[in-house]
Amino acid sequence: MKFIDILKSANANLFRNKSRTILTIIAIFIGAFTISLTVGINIGVNDYVDKQLSGVGDASQMIIYPKQEIGMEMNGDKPQEYQADKKEAQQQKITEKDFKKLRALKSLKEVEPMTNFNIDYIQGLKDKKFVMQAGSSLGNDMELTAGNQIDNTVKENEIVIAENFVKELGFKDAKSILNQEVTLGVTETGTGKQEQIKATIVGVRAKSIVQGGMSVVNQNLAEKLVTINETGLPEKMQNQVYAATATLAKNVTPQEVVKVKNKLSDEGFEAQTMEDQIGIIKNVVNGITGVLTMFGGIALLAASFGIINTLYMSVQERTREIGLMKAMGMSRGKIFSLFSFEALLIGFWGSIIGLAGAYGVGQLINQFAVKSFLKGLEGLTLVEFNLQSVLTIVGIIMLIAFLAGTFPAKRAAKLDPITALKYE
Repeated sequence: MKFIDILKSANANLFRNKSRTILTIIAIFIGAFTISLTVGINIGVNDYVDKQLSGVGDASQMIIYPKQEIGMEMNGDKPQEYQADKKEAQQQKITEKDFKKLRALKSLKEVEPMTNFNIDYIQGLKDKKFVMQAGSSLGNDMELTAGNQIDNTVKENEIVIAENFVKELGFKDAKSILNQEVTLGVTETGTGKQEQIKATIVGVRAKSIVQGGMSVVNQNLAEKLVTINETGLPEKMQNQVYAATATLAKNVTPQEVVKVKNKLSDEGFEAQTMEDQIGIIKNVVNGITGVLTMFGGIALLAASFGIINTLYMSVQERTREIGLMKAMGMSRGKIFSLFSFEALLIGFWGSIIGLAGAYGVGQLINQFAVKSFLKGLEGLTLVEFNLQSVLTIVGIIMLIAFLAGTFPAKRAAKLDPITALKYE
């Protein structure tokens, strides 16, 4: 028998007892459905987190700050005791000497001070002024609804505005606000005098769970805002830098990131990547979906006994048929393949139907979620599937089905043809 003949024969034999086969496939379906749905949720949530964080940082971006002699660490169940003589050490600064040391490290590129500034208000076409929070860009791409990313190399004042400011500033939509000029109110901390500075809107940032989707300014504007904020302050309070940003080499591996962190630690610094900051979120998501996937695995384990029972019954019912096939020259290997293919087909149909069910339910969940408990979280598709996850699920379930089917398949292959032909 050729491969295609064995496959056709296995598929035909599978449905000789339709009720028994269908019940076994349903058992596989329950496990496949549970696993597929939880994997879909895991993919959807993690994909959303990755998209949200792509505008804040990635594995190649690092925030560096001096090691703290005293901080917020807890000593067991007790907080650390305050020590007046170490007060200055609570917030150490990065000096020019430190920057030279960091820039000398071959593993780091684009080491720049992390700027902090305050904006009082933003004003557009209307007389109304609105309180606004903004930050400087770390050089990453943000998710935009319109326009372009800010350019840190130009000498113009550029700003990417948060989406919720568009209509409040007197503009019809995100496209109409592009290349328009807005006024920012900034206070001189030392004198209390308020100054105004113009900025051009080059893009509109999509709503985000990260940083509240706040507005972002380019490096040129950030430096001007810092200068205004520090006007009137004593010289010792100006140009204070408490953290720096740096870029690692492209396609950096987790192992290389650890080496860089260790090197910085030896130099007296601590460093964090975005992966460090959001790892706990992904761990929680993976933990919850992992537990649910485990329940699906238990269902598949139970279903595997159903496969064993189905094929054992099939071997018993077809004992004389097996004896006849062996008497006609069919080898043990082909007999084994015949029953193994029946097990594989049970796993295949169970997994396909389970995936189809999970996909359908997932679409309903997505539609309901967008209109109810996920309202406002634009871009979040709670249940997502990709080709890799689908093929993995089908492959694993078929492997489980194959392993379950090996026991009855071996029994069929070992049957003595003479004894089998005499079986009643």
